[in-house]
Amino acid sequence: MEHSFWLERWHNRQIGFHQPAGQPMLHQHWSALGLAANAHVLIPLCGKTPDMRWLAEQGHAVTGIELSESAAEEFFADNALDYQRVPDGVFTRFSAVLANNTTIDILVGDFFDLDADRLAGFDAWYDRAALIALPPAMRHRYTTHLLGHLAPGTQGLLVTFAYDQSLMEGPPFSVDDEEVQRLFGPGCDITLLEESHGQPESDHLRQKGLQETREGAYQLQIHG
Repeated sequence: MEHSFWLERWHNRQIGFHQPAGQPMLHQHWSALGLAANAHVLIPLCGKTPDMRWLAEQGHAVTGIELSESAAEEFFADNALDYQRVPDGVFTRFSAVLANNTTIDILVGDFFDLDADRLAGFDAWYDRAALIALPPAMRHRYTTHLLGHLAPGTQGLLVTFAYDQSLMEGPPFSVDDEEVQRLFGPGCDITLLEESHGQPESDHLRQKGLQETREGAYQLQIHG
């Protein structure tokens, strides 16, 4: 997708993809990764998800990547967090420290500008909205960039969303189990942690005619 598409979404407040209460599957399954409390967690295309604060409250250092500067500003305002805003290479970095001394950074810029050295420094990643935000032609580029630079053994939690794509054009795009296996299978061990079926919670998705959707939560580990 063009950068302008997402920036216009934020400007026009078309952010039905935002989950104000966070992603329940994160709370249910994050512990399956067995990470150290101080693990550094990457969240691509983070928006202003409250999942960043939840992960920081578990003791993790959290870094989100987001195109929209207003999304970063809103995250810190929504969470009543004082932050610093500084240039960081090709990014603008917004940073805050929580009461437990963990940090939340949001790097405003293009995920694909995150270089190999920086990616190699993460201990885990969490994808709740990145893969399903990308059209098919971009998903392979995304997974190649991600898996190609994270260290062997690095784990991730992936949450997917699938539906009859003939009923609606994404985003969010439909990503089913077959697509997960195709994209991540060559480079990762994949464990399906949960699969749920039902109507979408989002009003704007139901209004578009979606009656049956599938959510999946996957534990991924890069081959060592």
